[in-house]
Amino acid sequence: MRPLDVVELAEPEEVEVLEPEEDFEQFLLPVIHEMREDIAALVRERGRAYLRTRGKLWAMDSTLLQIKTQVEASEQSALNHLQGPDDGAAARAERADEKAREMAKMAEMLVQLVRRLERGESA
Repeated sequence: MRPLDVVELAEPEEVEVLEPEEDFEQFLLPVIHEMREDIAALVRERGRAYLRTRGKLWAMDSTLLQIKTQVEASEQSALNHLQGPDDGAAARAERADEKAREMAKMAEMLVQLVRRLERGESA
């Protein structure tokens, strides 16, 4: 970088000075209005984000409640099976198939819940 020469410096330009009222109306009022609009938009978005999050949490809670209910029903069914009379190998196999289907359904519900959580975190 080379030093500046005194000759190269330009004369300062004269700037028009406005009256305080004109300055306020022309420059500050539009900025104030724009800032107010920005603040209002941010407040609205915050409210919408809160409601979206609350809705997702409610849906996840509902899914967890369904899973809990199915697990409790499965446990009760297993306890009833232990107390019931011995029906033979065919009946036990049928009950085992039913339990496998119930477990597969619960596993699918858990997978769906995890996917919802992942989508919620990425959004």
